[in-house]
Amino acid sequence: MVFAHLPVAMCVYRHHQRTSAVFGQRGFTLIEVMIAVAIVGILAMVAVPNYLQWNARYQLKQATTELAGNLNLARMAAKNRGLTVTATLALVSGQVNVDFGGALAPILLPQSIIAFTGGPTIQFTQQGLSGSGANETLTLVSQQGTTYSLIVTPAGKVNWCAKMTCP
Repeated sequence: MVFAHLPVAMCVYRHHQRTSAVFGQRGFTLIEVMIAVAIVGILAMVAVPNYLQWNARYQLKQATTELAGNLNLARMAAKNRGLTVTATLALVSGQVNVDFGGALAPILLPQSIIAFTGGPTIQFTQQGLSGSGANETLTLVSQQGTTYSLIVTPAGKVNWCAKMTCP
């Protein structure tokens, strides 16, 4: 019983000590703020180039999949309508334009796609086959020089890959 009052007194004393220390501080020092700003700056220097590369690859992948999807639609339109559909790629005002000869609405690829190789026409017959007897390769090139490729097989199937040439 003699020591029963000690823990209570110690708790009160500690509480009083903390509150006086908290009331003594009113914000961050200039050094602390400068260190925080320097850390954020270093992280931004590392993150921004990686983000820009990721965004360029994403836009190239999106354009490649959009083109592959539209070529598949052109193939289906040729089969369903019983007519030959020709997709024509052209560089217009720095952007790649794809025209399907009225069978589908033309598409304009993003401005980050600055060039293409191969083609410039891909034809699908009434049976949905490619108008060529061999694989037709289209390569899209981004501003950073990254390339993705599309292949249209003689059977009319459209495949794409994230390389200069698809296997």
